[in-house]
Amino acid sequence: MILKRVVPAGLVPALCVLAALAGAATSPAAAEEMALDNGRVRAEFNDRGLVSIAAPKAGRRLSFSADPSSITIDDVPVLIDGLGPAEIEMTPAKVAYRYTRDPFTFDVVYELKPAWDFVTKQIVVTSARSRVFRINEVKPFASTLGLRIYEELKLRGGSFGVLCRFQAENASAGPEWSVYFLLQNPFMTWARRGREVVLSYAPDMDWSRDLGPFASDRMCIGPVELSAVRFPAKAVPEWAYVADYAKLLKESPTIDANEVEALTACVRSFLLYYPGRGVRVHIPWCENDYQIDVGTAEGVEEYKRIMDRASELGVTHLLYTPGNSELSRLEDNADSWGWENVLWFGLGQKLRKGEWDPRRDEVPAGLKAMLDYAASKNLKLMAYAYPSLPFLQDPQWTAWAGADAAKAPADTGLRSFQDWWLDRLLGFMKTTGAAGFSFDHWWIALDKASSAYAQWYGCRRVLEGLRREAFEAVVDGRQQYQGFGPWTWLAGSYPHPTLTDEQPESFKAFPDLHTDRVSADRQRFAAWTYRVERFAPPEIMPGFITHQSERNDEKGVMRRDRFRPKDWDVLGWKYSLLSSIGTAPFHHVVNFIPARDTEEFAALSAEDKAWFRKWLDWADENARFLHALRPIIGPPMAGRVDGTAAVVEDRGIVFLFNPNPDRQQARFKLDASIGLAKGERFMIKELYPEEGRLVGSPEGLWSPGSDVVLSLPGREAAVYEIFPAPAEIEDPVLFDVRGAVSLSSGRLALTDVVGEMGTARPFLVLVPAKARVRAVSVNGVVHPFKSENGLVKATVRFAGRAFGRSQSAGEVPPGYAGVVFRAKITVPARVFTQLSDRKKAWPVKYTEDDLRAPWLGPWRLLLHIPIFEATDAMDVSLKVNGQPVQVLKAYNSVYPHSPERTFLGHYADLSRLRPDTPHTLEVTLPTLEPGRFRGLFFENVEPEYTKRIMAPPAPAAKTPAPKK
Repeated sequence: MILKRVVPAGLVPALCVLAALAGAATSPAAAEEMALDNGRVRAEFNDRGLVSIAAPKAGRRLSFSADPSSITIDDVPVLIDGLGPAEIEMTPAKVAYRYTRDPFTFDVVYELKPAWDFVTKQIVVTSARSRVFRINEVKPFASTLGLRIYEELKLRGGSFGVLCRFQAENASAGPEWSVYFLLQNPFMTWARRGREVVLSYAPDMDWSRDLGPFASDRMCIGPVELSAVRFPAKAVPEWAYVADYAKLLKESPTIDANEVEALTACVRSFLLYYPGRGVRVHIPWCENDYQIDVGTAEGVEEYKRIMDRASELGVTHLLYTPGNSELSRLEDNADSWGWENVLWFGLGQKLRKGEWDPRRDEVPAGLKAMLDYAASKNLKLMAYAYPSLPFLQDPQWTAWAGADAAKAPADTGLRSFQDWWLDRLLGFMKTTGAAGFSFDHWWIALDKASSAYAQWYGCRRVLEGLRREAFEAVVDGRQQYQGFGPWTWLAGSYPHPTLTDEQPESFKAFPDLHTDRVSADRQRFAAWTYRVERFAPPEIMPGFITHQSERNDEKGVMRRDRFRPKDWDVLGWKYSLLSSIGTAPFHHVVNFIPARDTEEFAALSAEDKAWFRKWLDWADENARFLHALRPIIGPPMAGRVDGTAAVVEDRGIVFLFNPNPDRQQARFKLDASIGLAKGERFMIKELYPEEGRLVGSPEGLWSPGSDVVLSLPGREAAVYEIFPAPAEIEDPVLFDVRGAVSLSSGRLALTDVVGEMGTARPFLVLVPAKARVRAVSVNGVVHPFKSENGLVKATVRFAGRAFGRSQSAGEVPPGYAGVVFRAKITVPARVFTQLSDRKKAWPVKYTEDDLRAPWLGPWRLLLHIPIFEATDAMDVSLKVNGQPVQVLKAYNSVYPHSPERTFLGHYADLSRLRPDTPHTLEVTLPTLEPGRFRGLFFENVEPEYTKRIMAPPAPAAKTPAPKK
């Protein structure tokens, strides 16, 4: 319907604005006449705006005393609904109020689309005159809430939004539901006094009729039913040890899991980019490709190896950033970082100076040859680009810097620069065939330039313009716009994979001797932050696979010659790959790969390449579930397991990660907290590491609401599938060990049962109803068993001495606070055989300097002494069999650069231990808080599996009764 009323003339003075904010009233009759309702959310209106929002199915409703809208133009406040009765237009999904005052028309638009769980409000200003006007401030909401706020959570201090939590009527417990208020920009200001709230932001940006109507950023309001599953509202700093997680939740601000999902769903509703399958991007600067000069024959040969290897691993896109002496020189760089020579496929300097124009000039022959070679390997090349350079095509772009204008970066808040730069991006793609860009050095808050909002707006406008005009473009986000929130990233593809620079010195390392696992733990920390604190859905979540190699030598000099080309983490990369897929399944950002060094290139096995491709393909095949990916358990933390779940209705995937050296338990429920929405009985199957193993509950099958408790060894990634159980059990089903099972004539035979050497595994078999079991054998060995209610239970022991990944030596007693720790260990001969075989399979020669990286030389038996929150200033010593042994210090940066972030812990090389011989270890430590010292753990040993079964112990002989 359209209602038209007379609109009085005159702008409303500031005092009238304040009076209207305080005194506007609600008309119940009008609210009943005007409502938007999609069956999920109901929004009621009167003739001046929104009067309530409700979730009818949950019985929740929040009323508002008024909903005035105001905007300040050229320093004059305008109370929009104070301009008089509005023309009101309603459709099933929209209510719009129109007010006019020469020269402006103001449209206040509310929307509630069918799939939304929120209402949006937007102010649109149209000018009838061509003069420039300035939008100083937008205030889309100022009201008194109809309920007392029990708790308030400001998201990033309120700049990203606010959650207001409410109790149910007559409730004595904590909050039961909440309403979020947010703006689609990172500049929201929230003011509250009791129930009175005001929401605003300050664009401080010029506009004119020539630019079309000014549309404010939307305000979103949505109700959320709380789940009682709480997470820390802000991630615990890496990698601080928290002894009592429950106490942390009780004493710190928290966010409900349903609030995280609601905010994420709100962002997802506005994505301009929704990948149906994964994008696979290799970033060669992580193997320091800037050191390679493709202006030489040797450089071309080396870079082609990178392309060959990327293609073999299933990568589809490659960020092309080598040096090229035919196109650019280091001394001509105009950027503060010193990378301009590798921008725009090496053409960055020429493009900045106007010497090469993608709309005018041809691609140089050498570059075209490399583009053609990449295409022959089914690789699409991406260019490295950033706008923070002294582009002087228009003096206005750098005029903000005054006397330094010739060296200053362009102001991205200027529309003319945005248009020029977007044109260059699109022209470059058309001329070179580039498949996208990695944007870096994009400063959004230059002092003295346009307002911070205008610079941010320009960034978003360029990104969205690129997506509209080149929909398939891959946009790899780097510094600095990863910090400006999800509304910056709606055009995709993803923000910075590690929250900061990916150089080892740039982030706090988890205490682990393998750099790929360290980077994986950082990537999951980043993914948690992006999801819980910045509401990024999985469709725009960045992955990070493997690591960036160190580029600075021991003296801290960044090397531009061929420095550290060998850096493949043989035993860490699988954990890294699964960690990335389990948190960012649609953007596989692949970093260091074994390609530059010819020995590493030749040593990577066909099996490893196939395993890499297999999991990338698996992610594509399971995209339907991975769109529903959510965090579970809690944030990545020292001393705890973290994980994610991707469940749709009654089936899906669970990923679990134990970054710690010691075994940890993971706990989650089979309920809505993992996305499980229906089903009566379930099965859980392990996909990695023990592919095909069914994990049983005490009854075999799992019921809704069951507590799942899984034990993970140290440094382990695990993947599980959850799916409905069959309605009837027609054949026996084996749980908890891998193998086959059959039942014939009362004999239950388990065959091809396999398990880790030296371990004991309880197992159970669910047999069909009325089936009787008289005997059980495992790989031909008769076993004692218990049978009750269709369940057969027994324990199988695998031959050999136990010694696996992150093998511990001794156990740390409860409350241990340091000084001296002693343990005994016997290393089986098979461990040394495994290490010897690995050296043959990975015949890469390393220098002594190379081996300062503990992840290289994977045939060494290393003993790690991990301490949470350790420093390299700690005094740690070790004795083996009473003799002192050299203790080394490990750094993620190889050398002791920024040790407060890169120190990985103390370790010793025990490769010369005598096998099958008991050894005594004694370590001396500083005094520590209990829990920080985790024990002694051996590195570079992988689990070994066997089908050899130990005969079960003979039953104890019965003691004969005494003679009378």
